[in-house]
Amino acid sequence: MKTKANWLDSTTTAENEVLPKYVKWAWSTRAVSLAINVIFIMQLTYYCTDILMMPTLMVGTLLLVSKIFDGFTDLIVGFIIDKTNTKLGKARPYEIFIVLVWLFTIMLYSTPEIGITGKAVWVFILYSLINSICATFLNGADAVYLARSVRSEKNRVSLMSFNGAFVMLGSISVSMLLPQLIAGIGMTKRGWTMIALMIGVPCALIGMLRFVFVKEVSTEKPKTLEKAKSGTGVSLKEGLKCLVKNKYIFMLAAMTFLIQLQTNMNSAVNTYYFKYVIGDIGLASLISMTSILTPVFLIVFPVLSKKFGSTNLLRASAVIGVAGFIVRIIGGINIPLLIVGSILITVSSIPISIMISIYLIDCMDYGEWKTGIRIEGIMTSVNSFTSKLGSGIASGLVGLVMGVCGYNGTLDVQPASAILSINALFNYIPLLLTVVFAVFAFMYRIDRHLAQIKADLGAKRTN
Repeated sequence: MKTKANWLDSTTTAENEVLPKYVKWAWSTRAVSLAINVIFIMQLTYYCTDILMMPTLMVGTLLLVSKIFDGFTDLIVGFIIDKTNTKLGKARPYEIFIVLVWLFTIMLYSTPEIGITGKAVWVFILYSLINSICATFLNGADAVYLARSVRSEKNRVSLMSFNGAFVMLGSISVSMLLPQLIAGIGMTKRGWTMIALMIGVPCALIGMLRFVFVKEVSTEKPKTLEKAKSGTGVSLKEGLKCLVKNKYIFMLAAMTFLIQLQTNMNSAVNTYYFKYVIGDIGLASLISMTSILTPVFLIVFPVLSKKFGSTNLLRASAVIGVAGFIVRIIGGINIPLLIVGSILITVSSIPISIMISIYLIDCMDYGEWKTGIRIEGIMTSVNSFTSKLGSGIASGLVGLVMGVCGYNGTLDVQPASAILSINALFNYIPLLLTVVFAVFAFMYRIDRHLAQIKADLGAKRTN
C-alpha cells in the first residue's frame, strides 16, 4: 500500500515525510533553466571575438574584471537572505531572478552596433547583471530553499539526484543543439539573437515552475542569525566571525571554484577546439551526445551515497576526473578516446556540481554545532561567489590566454601559438586544476563529524 504524501502537513517530521511526485519535477525546473543559461553564457567569448569582432584581450579583460563586483554582492545577498522573512518564505521569493537572467541574456546576445567601446560597455553591464545580481540571488538562496522545503535528508538526496539527472539531460540536449544552431544560423548577429530567443523564452517560463509549485514548509521562526541562549540578532560582522571558524565551507568553496573553472573553461574553448583543432564544429554535438550516459550515475547516487557516503563519492570523482583528462591527452584528436575521456570528466563533475546543496547543508550543520549559531544565506553566498568566480575567470582566462598567444577571430587559419593555447586550455590546464581539486577532496573530512553533529543538533532542537 502506497503511503500518502504528507509534505504540506504541519505535523510532518523528517522521519515520516513523504513528498508528492510532482515536487521532484517542479524543483528541477529552475535548476535546469539556470544550467542551460550557464552553457549559453560560455559562448560569450566566441560571440564577442568572432561575431562582434572585439579584440580577444579586451573580451578576456572585461569578463575577468566583471567578477570584482561579485565580491561586493555575494556576502551582501547572503545577509539579505538570512534576514528575509515573508509570507512566501525566506528563499522562495528570489526565484523571480531566473526571469531576469534570461531577459538580460537575450539583450546580451543582441548587442547593437555602437562601436567597440559601446559594445564593451554593453557586454560588461549585462554580463555583470546576469552574474553579480541575478545568479547571486539564485545560487545564494538555493540550499536555503532546499533546507526549508524538504525536511528529510533522505528525501533531499533523492530529490537532488533526480534534479541532477534532469539538469544533466537538459544540459546535454542544449550542448548537442547549440553547435548545430551556431553552425546553421549563428554566423550573424541576427542569428545569435534568434538563438537567444529560441532558448531564453521557454527557459524563463520553465524556470518559474519551482516558485509556483514548491513551498517552504518550515514552520519554525528563522533562527539562522539568532544566538541560541540570548536570542539576540547577530550582525553581519558576527556572522562572518562564525563563518571563519568553519574550515569545511572554505574547502567546499575551493572545490566549487576549481570544478567551475575547469568545466566552464572546457565549455568556453570547446567551440574553438572543434573549429580549429578537430576541423568541424558540428562534431561537438557528438561528444555532448555521449554524455547522455551520465544520468545513469545520478539514478544510483542515493544508493551509492547511503552505502559509501557522499564525501567518499566526492573523492572518487576527483580520481575519475584526472583519469578522464589523461585519456583525452593520450588520445589527441582521436574521436573515440575523446569521447571516453569526456564521459569520465563529465561524471567526475557530478557530485560537487549537482549535489552541492547537500554538502552545503552539512556545512551549515557543522557551523551551528561548532559555534551555536546557524548561518545559511552567508554560507551559501560564499560558495556561490567562488562558483561564479570560477565561471567568470574561465571565460576571461580563455580570452586572455588566446589573445596573448596571437588568436585573431578575423583569420580563417590561426597561428601555431594560438592552436597550442587552445589545446592547453582544453586539456592540460584543466588537468592541473583537477589534481588540485583531488587534494582538497581528500582533505574534506566533514564526514567524521556528521553522526555526532546530527545527534547533538537533534537533541538541542528537541529540548
